[in-house]
Amino acid sequence: MKKNKRHQTHLTSVIIVIVTVALTVFLGICLYRQPVLEVRFDALIKWLSNIENAVASLDTQEEIILCIFALFIAKCQLPIPIGFLCTISGMCFSLERAILLNVAFCMFYFAVKYAEGAWMGGGWAMMFLNLRQTRFIKHWVMFKGSGNPYILIASRLVPTIPLGMVSKLYGSMKYDFIYYICLSVLGFMPRLYIYTKLGSALYNPFSKEFIILTIIIVVFTGLSSLVFNVFYGIKSRQMNQTLLIYSQKEKYRIVL
Repeated sequence: MKKNKRHQTHLTSVIIVIVTVALTVFLGICLYRQPVLEVRFDALIKWLSNIENAVASLDTQEEIILCIFALFIAKCQLPIPIGFLCTISGMCFSLERAILLNVAFCMFYFAVKYAEGAWMGGGWAMMFLNLRQTRFIKHWVMFKGSGNPYILIASRLVPTIPLGMVSKLYGSMKYDFIYYICLSVLGFMPRLYIYTKLGSALYNPFSKEFIILTIIIVVFTGLSSLVFNVFYGIKSRQMNQTLLIYSQKEKYRIVL
């Protein structure tokens, strides 16, 4: 069983590396041939530029803000990527204003999921942590029942960890709300900036800025996923070895 788990960890790591390298190489080629791509897709770029000018000339920016806020409300119950929502703000407003709007809307989302956790419990995140294979993670996250601030910041920074699940988990632990909001925004800020900046460059998807930002997102997502997978595999094997030693001392068998 331990060999199977080790094999699964290695296979997952290999897949992550292959996908990340393949996407990075593809984007690197696009960056190298960026002038050619701009010329070849000049019609598409002009069409996107017309859309940008049309959006910039709108007099009803308040309605756009309400629409984006409505999407964040829908995000509270629907699996809408939050990076997509931050990108929309970057498309519609200047970078500074878009960042302020995204920070405010993300704080709203974090607060709603925190309230859900305080009212209904930790949900899937708590069920995952209660599994025997992940109880060693539970001790770090729970941090004597009060919640670990470092895990909260790291979970906001890593793209592969669901934001809503972590928010509900900390809400179920009655973690200090103000501290929770501040740490959540702090941890999510690098991703929020990149997503918003990506939206501002979306009207020319063949620009160097857009391709470089996409490379950063792909590489960071791949590396963080790889580190999490390797770390989980190492700690899981250590826990299994500890349980085996304990079972031999107590003279009873634990099925792993």
